[in-house]
Amino acid sequence: MTLLSASHGCRKVKKDQLQPWEAVSVLGTTFILRRTARVGVVMLLVARTVAVVVVVVLAGHPHTVEAKIGTFWHVTDFHYDLNYTTSGDPKRMCWDTRFSSGSVGEFGDYDCDAPFPLLTSAVDAMKKFDGEPDFILWTGDDTAHVSNDYFSTEVVVNIVTNLTNLIASRFPNTPVFPVLGNHDYYPKNQMPVGPNRLQSEVADLWKKWFQQLQGHGDVYNSFHSSGRYAADVPGSNVTMVALNTLIWYKSNNETALLPDTTSDGLDPDGQFTWADSLLKDLAKKNRRVYLVGHIPPGTFERYQQKRKGFHWYQPRYNDRFTQLVQQHAHVIEAQFFAHHHTDSFRLFFEEEKNQEQRIPVSYQLLSPGVTPWRSTLSEETGANNPGIRLVHYNTTTGKVVDVSTYYLNLSAANLEGRAEWHLEYNFSSTYNLKSVSPVALYEVAKTMKANRTLFDLYYRANTVGLEDPEKCTEKCRLLHWCAITEINYSRFYDCNNGVRLSWRAALGVVASVLVLVVR
Repeated sequence: MTLLSASHGCRKVKKDQLQPWEAVSVLGTTFILRRTARVGVVMLLVARTVAVVVVVVLAGHPHTVEAKIGTFWHVTDFHYDLNYTTSGDPKRMCWDTRFSSGSVGEFGDYDCDAPFPLLTSAVDAMKKFDGEPDFILWTGDDTAHVSNDYFSTEVVVNIVTNLTNLIASRFPNTPVFPVLGNHDYYPKNQMPVGPNRLQSEVADLWKKWFQQLQGHGDVYNSFHSSGRYAADVPGSNVTMVALNTLIWYKSNNETALLPDTTSDGLDPDGQFTWADSLLKDLAKKNRRVYLVGHIPPGTFERYQQKRKGFHWYQPRYNDRFTQLVQQHAHVIEAQFFAHHHTDSFRLFFEEEKNQEQRIPVSYQLLSPGVTPWRSTLSEETGANNPGIRLVHYNTTTGKVVDVSTYYLNLSAANLEGRAEWHLEYNFSSTYNLKSVSPVALYEVAKTMKANRTLFDLYYRANTVGLEDPEKCTEKCRLLHWCAITEINYSRFYDCNNGVRLSWRAALGVVASVLVLVVR
C-alpha cells in the first residue's frame, strides 16, 4: 500500500513501513490506516478549510469518512520496590543479600516486584512509541507486595510521589487521569470510606493534574473527599468516570464488616448513587463515558484451586456494579481496569438470559501490569512480562479503534543489559477487528472457546508473552471462558462446573469462525 499526497503536508509511506494499523500525522491530525489485501490506494485530501477527509478506495468504490482518531496510554501496577537489589535473593523478593543467588537482573526478576530502572524504561517506552498522546490513564497499585511492617503513610506517599514525578518528567503537558489501587494505602487494602490523610496528601500531589481537567464537579475536591471524580477528556466527547474501587474490595474490612441493613453497607460513600446520577446526566448531554478503576468486578481468570474461582468485590457490590453497567450501557462506551497484572477482557450482557439469547452490551479491558511479580495466590497464577498499553479511539464517538500492547522481554533485557520494549500485538490483527465493541469481543470469546489457535494467541498475551499456551489445559480454557463471559459469581460457578463437557460441543455454538491473522 502507498500513501499518496493530493495536497501539501502528506508523506509517502511504503507498504513495509506500515503496521496493520498505522498512525500517520497530517497537519497535526492523526489518522489510523488499516492495511488489508483489498486496499488499493489510500489518499488523504486536505482542504484549505482544514476539513480533513480520508478517501479509501476499496475495489474501486470510494468511501468518505471523517477521521478523528486520538490515542492514550493505559499504564498500571508499577509495584515499585524501594529495596530491590541485584545482590538480593529472588526467594525473598530480591531483598536479602545474605542469600544472594547472583542471578537477579538490573531490570527485575519474575519472582520480585519492579526496580526503578524497569519503571523508568516503561515510561521511556511510552514516550518513544507515542510521545504526544491525548492523555494518560494511570490505574494504581504503586507499592511492593510485602508486609505492612515495611510501610507507613509517609512511605506510600513518597512512592506515589516518585512515580508521579517520573510520569510528569516525560509527559509535562499531557493530561493524566489517575486512580488509587489497593496497594496505595497504609495499611494495604484498608481504605476507609470518605476523607483520610493519605488520600488528602495524594490529592495535593495530583492537584496540578486535577486542575487542568474540566470536571463534572470539582475534580480535586471530589478525589480529596471520596477518591473518585468525573472529568472530560480535552478535545473530545469522552468523559472519564473514575471510581474508587477500593471501598468495594472484599479484603477491605472498613466496608466488609458493614451490615446490609445500613445504607453505608449497601452503598459505601454513596458511590453507586453518585455514579447512577452522573451517568444519567452524561447521557442527557450526549457524552460518551469511559468507566475506569483499579479493581475489576467478576472472577480472576488464573486461579484454578476452587470451582467458585477467586474474586475481588464483595458479592453485594459485584451485583450492584453489574446492574449499574446494564442500566447505563447506552452511555458507557468502554471500561478500563487493572489489578490482575494480566491481559484479558470482560463482557457484560443486557440481562441474565440463556446462553443462546444473551446480548452483550458493554466490555471491560484489563491492562497488564509493569511489575513482573509471580503471584503467591496460586501456582498457576504465575508471573508476566512487563506491559504497557496504547489505545486508539474516536474522539467523537469514544469508540475504541484498536488496542496495542507493548512489552519488555525481561530475561532478554537482563541478559543484554538494556531494556528494549517492543510491540507485542494489537487487537486489529490478532482478533481481526475493525473496531472494539461488546458484540465483536463476544464473537472473539466464542471463537477462541472453540478454536485452539485463536485461544493460544489470547493466552500468550494473557501473561504478556511469558507463558507457553500448551500449559493451559481444558480446565484452564474453560476458566478463561467463564471469567470473560460471567461477571455474576453464581453464573461463573455454574459455568466453571461444566468442565466435563467436551470442547467439541462448543463448535456448534459458533456460527462462523473469525479469520485469523497470524502475527
